[in-house]
This record gives sequence, structure tokens and C-alpha cells, in this order.
Amino acid sequence: MTDTLVIGAGLAGLTAARALQRAGRHVRVLDAAEHPGGRLHTHTDDGFTYDAGFQVLFTAYPAVRRHLNLHALDLIALPPGAELRRGAHAEVLGDPIRDRAALTRTVLARSVPLADKLRVAHLAADLRRGPAHALLRGPDERTDAFLRARGFSDRALDAFFRPFFGGIFLNRELTTSARLFRYYFRMLMDGQAAIPRRGMREIPRQLARGLHVMCRVQVHSLHPHAGGVTVLTNAGDLEARNVIVAADPPEIARLTRERVHLGSVPATYLYYAAPDAPTAQPRLILNTAPGLINNAHWTSHALPGRAPGGQHLLTVTVLGHPDLHDDALDAGVREELRGWYGPGVHAWRTLRVERLAHAQYPQPPEYAATLPGHGTALPGVLIASEVTSMSSIQGAMESGEKAAAILLNDAAGMSRPRGA
Repeated sequence: MTDTLVIGAGLAGLTAARALQRAGRHVRVLDAAEHPGGRLHTHTDDGFTYDAGFQVLFTAYPAVRRHLNLHALDLIALPPGAELRRGAHAEVLGDPIRDRAALTRTVLARSVPLADKLRVAHLAADLRRGPAHALLRGPDERTDAFLRARGFSDRALDAFFRPFFGGIFLNRELTTSARLFRYYFRMLMDGQAAIPRRGMREIPRQLARGLHVMCRVQVHSLHPHAGGVTVLTNAGDLEARNVIVAADPPEIARLTRERVHLGSVPATYLYYAAPDAPTAQPRLILNTAPGLINNAHWTSHALPGRAPGGQHLLTVTVLGHPDLHDDALDAGVREELRGWYGPGVHAWRTLRVERLAHAQYPQPPEYAATLPGHGTALPGVLIASEVTSMSSIQGAMESGEKAAAILLNDAAGMSRPRGA
């Protein structure tokens, strides 16, 4: 009999399995997909390599530092700051401490008033005080309300905060919890936003290394009994003393009958192959004008190996699921890009339109009070999922940690604060 069966080979399930295996437990991981990783995966197409799901890794995430060998991931850090683009007009807003070369352009950038740039410095100083996880406690409100209370102008919100943090929250209206905004802001100060050179798939690959992972296994049902749990699958019946269900929320609900679905925030990504890049900008590009595009990134400028010789790769993020067929969406995005770069855009090749129905779950003010726990009504069955914490790589991995800590009776792991 297996000590623990983990259902789901996403970040939560793999982290739980690693923690248990390190403690000497016999663990087996089951997943219905062909490869581990959940919604974090990397596509390869005709010499191009591009990511879906989570686009970058925040290296300051505490759970990331505990469980991943960042050096082995061969991370490439994105330049701090961003290019603010409105049609053909572009300005750079950089980090004057970590990107001295962008200092002059940052000071001269008119999209964000100088007074707001000074407010960013004051905000950064305030958020550096105390441990990062403490920022997830205390009063909560909408992020836009928090920023306005700090004196930020509508120009600053529209030119920077909405497209930049809208890309993190997948919510340009900034109705997301201000606690989360403060936490992510701190993570960006404490570490880097980075991408593994060979793709985000390297993260679950590293977590899965050395684990017994069985892919293409469909779990039909769970049946607790006095000696453990019987798991009925298309690969036969399996027995375990405990089960951790680390699948997506609908699957967790089906198998455990727990109400864990908090809703879905969709996102859409478009990938373009360009024979000639109209810019050498490696920074994130923020669309400060209304439109389909929230942000874009010349991925091959930051990671040249992501495109074959003589080609360039542009990734475009569109928030939500626009009510357009893929061809019409592609045409609309290209028209906006034409306003940025000129008519040569229409010669670019569309590699893929990737629609994620569930990219995150909604996280409005005080959302943490509605989060489900790890326990279920089924004896011997626990949950590991970002729905117990926050919709992020940190949230998924720390949930896996806590599920493992419960089975190991690890008091320190069970009592670790969210985000620590």
C-alpha cells in the first residue's frame, strides 16, 4: 500500500509529493495529462518556444526559494520597469536603483507625473518594513482605492498600475485585494521577475524529478475505509493510507464533494513570429491606451534562444475571453500592433492563440476569509490547491507544503503564515 497518493501533478501536488518523499514517505502522483505541470506549460513550434499559464517566476516567493534550485533553472531576469506605449509613442519607466541606465528616461517620461514617481519611492520604502507575509494581513480594500488613498493620480493608474498589475491580477480595473497588491509589490522589490531559459515547464520538471509520477491516469472516485482510501482509476484500483487531491477546482469538487470553486478569471495569449523586429526593447510593454492588448513582450529579445535564427517572438496578453473568434481577435490585435510598429505587422505569422478559461480565480478585498481549508469530509483525504491561499505560484506551492505538513504532523509547516 502506498503511504500517499497525490492526484494532480501541478505545482501544488508536486510540492506536496516532494515534501512527503523527503520525509521518507512512499508517494505516488497521478495526473490525467500527458505531462506534469498543470496549467503551467511550454509549447514548441517550428523552432519557437513560448509559455502558457504563468508567464514569469517571482524569485522572491518564499516557497519557491524553499523548493526550487533557481540556479539549475537557468533563469533569465527581465529588465525591471516597463515600456509605456500609446500608439507609436513609447517611454521607459525603469527602476532607478536596479536599472541606472534607464534613470534619465524614467525622469523624463511624461506618462507618469514626477509627483507620482516620488510616491512610488515612498510606497516602496513603506512596503519594505517588516516581513513580506505581514502585508497579507490588516485592512483590505480595492487596489485602485488603496493607490488613490496614497495620492496617486488617475494618469499614473492608467499609464502604469492598470496595465502592469492588471497583467499580474488579470484585472485591469484593479478591483483585486490591496493586500495582494502590496505583497506582489514587495516580491518585485525583494527579487526578480525571471523566466527559465528553456521555458516555464522546467519548473514542474524540476519538482517532478525523482518522484513516481503516472500520467494519463483518470481518477474515477475515492472510497475511504478503515485501512485507508481506495482510488478507482482507468489504470486499476489503487490503495493508499492517505490521498491529497491537488487537481483543478472542478475536479477537487467532483472527487471530494467540497465546495472549492471560487470562480475563474480567463486570459488569452497570442504569439507572433516576426522576421524583422521593429524594436530592440527587452522590457515588458504596457499598453496605456484602451484596446485589446494589455501588455506584450518581445520574448526573443530577453531570451534569444526562444526563436530560430532570423526570427523574433512577440507574446501578447489580452485580458479575459474577448467575444471574438480567433481570426477576428488576431486581426484586432494586429491592428493595434500596426499602430505601434507600422504596416509591417501584417506580414507577421500567428503561431498560436491560447485561451485559458481558468488562469486565476477572483481575489477581491477580503477574499481570504472565503478560502477553503485543506481538510475534507472524506477520512484520509486532503486538498492541495492555490484556492487555499492565493492564485499564484507561491499559493500553489505553499498549499502543497501545508497538505504535506498536515500528514507529517509538522507543527512548524502547519502554522507557517500565508505568503511566508
